[in-house]
Amino acid sequence: MPKIKASVIIPAYNAASTIERTLKSLFSQSARDFEIIVVNDGSSDDTLDICKKMQKRSPVAMEVYHQSNMGGPSARNRGITLARGEYIIFLDADDLAEKDYVLRLMQAIESKPSIDIACCSYDLLYEDGSFKPRLITNKTKILRGRDALLLLLTEKLEVWSGSAIYRRSMLIGFKIYFDESISMGEDIEFRWRAFYHARDVALIPEVLVHYVQHNSSITRALDPKRFPPSSWLDPQKFLDYLEACGEKNERLIFALQNYVMPRFAVRRFRNYVAYGIEDVFWRNLDDKEMRHTLKRGFKSFMGNPELAFKCFLLLYIPKLFYKQYKIS
Repeated sequence: MPKIKASVIIPAYNAASTIERTLKSLFSQSARDFEIIVVNDGSSDDTLDICKKMQKRSPVAMEVYHQSNMGGPSARNRGITLARGEYIIFLDADDLAEKDYVLRLMQAIESKPSIDIACCSYDLLYEDGSFKPRLITNKTKILRGRDALLLLLTEKLEVWSGSAIYRRSMLIGFKIYFDESISMGEDIEFRWRAFYHARDVALIPEVLVHYVQHNSSITRALDPKRFPPSSWLDPQKFLDYLEACGEKNERLIFALQNYVMPRFAVRRFRNYVAYGIEDVFWRNLDDKEMRHTLKRGFKSFMGNPELAFKCFLLLYIPKLFYKQYKIS
């Protein structure tokens, strides 16, 4: 069997209906010098049995591990520690890879010694077969890590967990793991820290992987017991992280304070409505720091009028904001 150069980590929780198709897409890869690591996160269905059966058929190295239900971040972190490859790829248990997915990602990250991350275009694949592409259109194919981070923060570059490959030594060296205290948005926070520490980032314009969307995912996401508001991603933590690193880049700090933090504040209020927790909605709207964040978003009208309008509604006509998302 060829030397293992990359590790594809798949956290799996009750994925019996999807994981076989995901694994088959990896079995069909043009590359063979990679391993598959499945971390079964306490599934109560047949996920573990299916994975063990598929392991016997795998044309590449494949390991299946089991742990009690500790959540996706824990499963991914375990995968990082178990990985034997020089590079790490994260794929969910229902997503689909094109045949050159692993090969192209590895070629990109190996094209220059200073490249620590490579990412490709992807699409959102819906159950009815329709899709929405998320294309990398940047003319520059290699960016400095912090330049790429700035594009991520301002939504000028779209990267998803499954559309990137990471140099494992960078993750280990800077202790970049998934924050297990975050239940919603932990992949975003992980990505921010990884891009911040990356020397260079390579961009691949082709769509190499499909992010499968399920109607039931929305219902699962709106479960306040599994995803309590106290565990949602707060960009302030990343700002604190940058300050602890001694970061002085004014463009990064400005983007976080005036764009990212207001954007996530709006998402937070939208989720309060969707969760049906009206008391939390109004209580947080009265918070002094939260209102300061929304005011910064409102002042960014020229840069992002849509965000500014939502911040305006929350500040001055919150009942209209609430009604809008309650209806939808």
